[in-house]
Amino acid sequence: MRPTFVVINPHASRLRDAERRDALVATLRAALRARDGVDPEILVGGSAEEAIAAARAAVAGGVRLLVGAGGDGTLKDLAQVVSGTEVPLGIVPGGTGNILAGVLGIPAAPEAAARLLADAAERTVDLGDVTAELDAGPGRAPELRRLTFLVGAGIGFDARVMQSTPPGLKRRLGRSAYFVQAAWVAARIGAVPYRVTVDGEAIELDGSIALVANFAELVPGVVRTRLPVVPDDGLFDLFVVGARDPVAGVRGLMDHLVREELGYDRKSGTLRLRGRHVRLEALPHEPLQVDGDALGAGALEATIRPGALRVLAPREGR
Repeated sequence: MRPTFVVINPHASRLRDAERRDALVATLRAALRARDGVDPEILVGGSAEEAIAAARAAVAGGVRLLVGAGGDGTLKDLAQVVSGTEVPLGIVPGGTGNILAGVLGIPAAPEAAARLLADAAERTVDLGDVTAELDAGPGRAPELRRLTFLVGAGIGFDARVMQSTPPGLKRRLGRSAYFVQAAWVAARIGAVPYRVTVDGEAIELDGSIALVANFAELVPGVVRTRLPVVPDDGLFDLFVVGARDPVAGVRGLMDHLVREELGYDRKSGTLRLRGRHVRLEALPHEPLQVDGDALGAGALEATIRPGALRVLAPREGR
């Protein structure tokens, strides 16, 4: 039996310090030795392409478990490696947002998350496949990008926040940098015509943000919607807000937090639906984001893959 294979991204915002990485490696070795009875193989550094290739080789070679230590981008790449296989993904958050880890109840501190792996439980969650149709210029066909996402994809406000948050601010403030930038973007918010299609049914409305969510908590483990987003129900949750000014934006956010039913609320300008296939498009085209990565302006289509990913998460009661 091959031991667990671990990929550590030393460029993740909370793993840049060499001493902290060394301590994390030692913690991972101890935790995974306790879990498997053998020492893990650990890869630190290299390009993203090299890390993915090494992970694919490990999975093809019969590894029992793949562990990723890094930000949501690293974990998304590794999730694609093990999706559709019997190999689970262990998660050690080391980036800025760490949304996936937060929703699964995994500790935010990398060392604590590493220790958890010793007896973490396996569960399955859904994945999303998205085709982004990116504007390529006047008179040119759109550029198509096909991606897999864990948390969510969307158009409008959140993509503007992701693409405009300065890297230096993220290094200084961590996840809070997005809230600071969101306040700046919100002061300039506006609504444009949106067309959303859910399982073949098209709806036209004014919007400033549309989000297809597989996981969704405003502040993981702290602030969540009353009508939950369930990561293993085989359905996406669609959130749309049409805010023409910051006050309307706050009203729309509050509606999504407290509402208990699906549907459209005219007073707050919000829409909440569920489905397996979603298309989002704004006129003019709005910026896109997939799992927090800004892609440019265009339209997107997303399809759910139920139960496509195995992950390790805290056992109930922990």
